[in-house]
Amino acid sequence: MESFKAYICIDDTDEIGYEKSTGEISEEIKQYIENNFDIACSLVTRHQLFLHEDIPYTSHNSSMCFTCNLNQAQKEQIKEFIISYLNKHSAPSSQPGLCIGFEKDISNKKELIEFGLDAKKKVLTKDDAYKMATKQGLDLSEHKNEGQGVVGALAGVALRLYGFDGRVKGKFDVKKESMSVEELLKFDFIDEVRFKNNDLVSEDTIIKTTQALKTVFLDHKSILLVQECEDGYEVIRKENLKSY
Repeated sequence: MESFKAYICIDDTDEIGYEKSTGEISEEIKQYIENNFDIACSLVTRHQLFLHEDIPYTSHNSSMCFTCNLNQAQKEQIKEFIISYLNKHSAPSSQPGLCIGFEKDISNKKELIEFGLDAKKKVLTKDDAYKMATKQGLDLSEHKNEGQGVVGALAGVALRLYGFDGRVKGKFDVKKESMSVEELLKFDFIDEVRFKNNDLVSEDTIIKTTQALKTVFLDHKSILLVQECEDGYEVIRKENLKSY
């Protein structure tokens, strides 16, 4: 059976003080797919959405998305697993949403991406999300309480499809004071090293790596951003990547 690129995104699964964050649940779902289907999954990206009093969220209002290649039967099996997992492991007061679907089935990518970009700057409703998901051939579902997470789940797929939004989940401490770009590119979670103006950094450039490595999602790639400092170049700190 032929496989196709699939997007999987969840949103609003936790609450303040809860034992599992949405990011952790997303990683556990990804691990299940890799272990049980022998399928490689992409890195998980975190997509920041609009912060507003009319939108329920725990602390950041962000959704988590990743991709993998699945056939139709695998997609249905994985969807059922995720639904069961969300019902069991999401926080009691959470409002989880799940979006899963094939890129090939999306009827109008530009329109879907616009939905995702809108979700970063204004309040969208569940009705907006369900109408858009149906139009774009994506499976969208809610799994506890009011299910407001469906908006973020669909927006996360849209923004991942866009390819110029989000931060890659996790960070990595190399325990080295400095590394060359050539060395940094050997890490499987770094596709390119760039300056904030988008220029590539030459492979012989030495980068201070006393800060943990945290990448952003730009041009459909996991990018490590660096900047000039007093004595050369350094990795941009996590707290300075909030605009991504």
